[in-house]
Formats: sequence, structure tokens, C-alpha cells
Amino acid sequence: MKILILVAHADDETLGVGGWIPKLIKSGHEILVVLASDGNIKARGNDIKNFPAFKTACSFFNISKFECLGLEDQFLDKYPIAEIANQVAKVAENPDVIISHVSSDLNKDHRIMCDVAKIIGRPKHKPISILGMEIANTSSWNGNPFLANLYIDISDTIELKKKAFSIYTNEISDFPYPYSIKGIEVLAQFRGMEAGCLFAEAFQIIRCHHNLLVLS
Repeated sequence: MKILILVAHADDETLGVGGWIPKLIKSGHEILVVLASDGNIKARGNDIKNFPAFKTACSFFNISKFECLGLEDQFLDKYPIAEIANQVAKVAENPDVIISHVSSDLNKDHRIMCDVAKIIGRPKHKPISILGMEIANTSSWNGNPFLANLYIDISDTIELKKKAFSIYTNEISDFPYPYSIKGIEVLAQFRGMEAGCLFAEAFQIIRCHHNLLVLS
């Protein structure tokens, strides 16, 4: 099955799906990660270059297919949404499942990519399932809780997720900041408690077809 992981920023793929990716690859699913931004964070006086870490993280996960649209990080609202959607559609390879952000996210770039996912995921020719990922630090900071209604047991891959995020040295802070190795573990443990396992990643079902139910 073709799975498109559509993210706004370098590190979103690891924060949101870093525990599920190894399980999907092991099950034989074809993964394509599309990064909308260029990975260079210049907002609020920063000059952080995360694209090299993004490529290293993809290699760590054994993801051979990834694309970068090169749009300005934290300023995706500068671009017409149709333009972003058209760029994604050119490389999306007709996915069966799209995993992206949620519309309630605090980060505007994330909300834009959720809309893009809905645009390119319109079921014109076949069913396409769409899931929204949880990004600690933004998904629940907009006055609305993250409405988790799908849980993936990552008890056997939580260590891989933590190692992958350690690649993003520019983003790691000390606990209790969510972007910390301990923060990743605590959130996964909390979601695991909700789901009845040791560690889990939570997702929000935007659209679910039967094809989603056979993923592992």
C-alpha cells in the first residue's frame, strides 16, 4: 500500500509517525515523505537548518523516497494553497493513505498542510484514507485537545523513535519541554495508557476507508 506522510517541517515526520514508520516498512508498505518547507527556520530571529537532519532521519528509518518542496519554513501562508497542493500532487504517487497534520493545530503551517492533505486526498478515482498526526507542543496548544481516535502500539519501536529524534540536535531541549527525548517517551506512555499498551502514537481519523484497517 502507498502511504504518503505529508509534513510541514523537518522533524514532524519523526515526532508524529516515528514509531509507526518502522512497523509500516516492515509490513511492506511503500512510504513517501513529502516535506513542504525548506527546513531552514528563520522566524523569531532563528537561523536553524534542519534539512540535513531530515535526510539523516529518513535514512535512519530506511525511507528511500522523500521530497522537499522548499517553501519558506513557518511562512507557508505566503503561498496560495492551490499552489502547494499542486506541488504535492506532482510527487504524491497516488497514495492509498495520507498521514498529515490536524486542522486544530496551533501552528499555521500544520493547519495549511492538513488542508492540502484534504485537497489531494479527495477520492476522485479510489478510496483514500486521511489521518492527522499528533505533534507535541502544538497539536493541543490551540485551546482544543487533540482528538485521538486511532492508536498505534509502538512498544517495540519507541526506542527507534527516540534515536531518530536525537538526530534533530537543533530541536532537542531538556524535559519537561515536549521536544525532549523524555518528553517523547512520556507522551507515548500516556497514549499507551489510553490504548492499553506500554507505548502508543495517537492519530485523528479524518477519513477512514477499509484499506486503513489492514495496515499494521
